[in-house]
Amino acid sequence: MKNSFKRVILLSLAICFLAWCALHGQNHKQDYGTLKSAIMFSSDKVIGEYGEQIPAGLDGNRFMELVADRIPEDYLHALEKYKLKVEPHGWYYLIKVFDGDALILFDYSCTTELDGPVLDSPGMFDLTNLDKYDPCI
Repeated sequence: MKNSFKRVILLSLAICFLAWCALHGQNHKQDYGTLKSAIMFSSDKVIGEYGEQIPAGLDGNRFMELVADRIPEDYLHALEKYKLKVEPHGWYYLIKVFDGDALILFDYSCTTELDGPVLDSPGMFDLTNLDKYDPCI
């Protein structure tokens, strides 16, 4: 009798844990989807502001200042959760999004689609040589 009770308890705990993992994974995918949309939407705002004259001093902070009042609030919150590094390249820029030290997304502003959804395709990108994915050169 005691073993049956322990098994029921352990099985219940295992089911609860699996359900929590599934919900957490779904929320993480939703958050990453919002982040990807925020990056693409923000790119339009930056290009709208600067055209083909991206200032050499554009960095993550200036990027956020520029888009803060030009994008939906959920996009802004998604961007604020991560560290952004912007590398200007004259008429376009590369933006890298980091979760801690891990690069989770990159995008070149010269394209309309997201160039580097790293978390969607683990292992697909050589993160030490992003230049080879640059569609703008």
